[in-house]
Amino acid sequence: MSRGATLLLLALALAAPAMAAEPAAKQTERAHAAYRAGRYQEALEHAREVAKVAPRSLDAVMLHADLAEFLGEFDEAGRAYAQAQALAPNDMLVHYRVAVYAVRIGDYDRAVRELDAVLALQPDELQLLYHYAPTAVQKVLLRQYRLLEQLTQVKIDVLMEKDDLAAARALAKGYGIVETGRDYCGEARALQMQAGSRDDVFRAFRLAALGQPGAADCIWWYGQWLTDEGYMRLGRLMVEEGTRATPSEANKVSSARYVRIRLGAKPVSKRAESVFLVGRQRLFRDGDHEGAGRLFDEAIRLAPQFTRAYNHRALIASQRGDTDGAMKWLERAVAADPEAWRSHRNLGRLLSSLERWPESAKALRRTVELFDDDAGARLAYGRVLYALGRHDEYAQQTRRALGFARGRAPEEVKDVVTFLERFERWGPGRALPPAPDPWMLLGWNYD
Repeated sequence: MSRGATLLLLALALAAPAMAAEPAAKQTERAHAAYRAGRYQEALEHAREVAKVAPRSLDAVMLHADLAEFLGEFDEAGRAYAQAQALAPNDMLVHYRVAVYAVRIGDYDRAVRELDAVLALQPDELQLLYHYAPTAVQKVLLRQYRLLEQLTQVKIDVLMEKDDLAAARALAKGYGIVETGRDYCGEARALQMQAGSRDDVFRAFRLAALGQPGAADCIWWYGQWLTDEGYMRLGRLMVEEGTRATPSEANKVSSARYVRIRLGAKPVSKRAESVFLVGRQRLFRDGDHEGAGRLFDEAIRLAPQFTRAYNHRALIASQRGDTDGAMKWLERAVAADPEAWRSHRNLGRLLSSLERWPESAKALRRTVELFDDDAGARLAYGRVLYALGRHDEYAQQTRRALGFARGRAPEEVKDVVTFLERFERWGPGRALPPAPDPWMLLGWNYD
């Protein structure tokens, strides 16, 4: 389920009327006020109190469940959702929210059961149409009934994450979400070229993956985009699907490298992925170092090879001025998965900032061995070589980096070009060369 949809449903839950009991009403308003002000941990604490004061109130329990899930407290959210289902076993919103929660923790079969329960609560005539009407009618039905459209989209997401892309495509086609003969890949590319909104481009590539099984490049791009956003499980599946669909041996080799150095030898569990995503939100959105760090630790416990969590742990340490701590986290990341390109990159750049040149050279050399097109890492490697007095190697690495970056980010590397030209004319000087970090291709942008 997308983050935007989850936040929308959360906002709806938070907008529910306050309970009649005075203590619960006050605590509910405090939770609302804290949430609106971005004090999410405080909002959760108030929601816990509301649920204690009014344990028989569905509004109170759902407020608690929603906020616990929002902050990555998944065990706590699970208990609250179970309490909500005991209070209201036939409430559609409860079933739907539990379905979304089940997707986030990787319990896909439960998610399907909860979605089916929502459908079973609809009028018989609507159920019959949804199950048996032809596609032309389904398209109209989904436009008229937003709930049915949401149910169908979540079911498609579940099938995709279960690696049953054929069933996901059949469902999307059967309900008119995708149509035969339409160039979804071309539309996604055009939207991207027009600098459409990130969400619109994301949805366009998803439709290409569903509607055009042979559009290998777009399926592959969708997988890389998912990976950038932190959706490691589905990102891997889409990259692998794009690889199966491509006739190009070069693309197959490139894809295998991408999976190996970016996604890791082992798939990350859905729960570890979700915990990490919430941790990243708490770090960048809320500035909550403590809460984010605890969630990254949980992600590492669930998936010890998940290097992104180590790298974000290093970032927290660095932001706190704990350089030694950051170094230890990055070293643990390298040990957890020696093929993970980003860990070597981050370690090399940190060592370079400390002027620990020989160690930095080793880490950055490994970085460019793993990902040859990483212009930023290669420029950083060249700078370190220059500092070590290995000037011919500096020039060689810089020329290679410019061969990749000049056509894509000419403004970012202007100073690099100037410095190299002066070096080639006059020889080495006392100042170190610049080493900007040009933006990379889609799918390599950040971890």
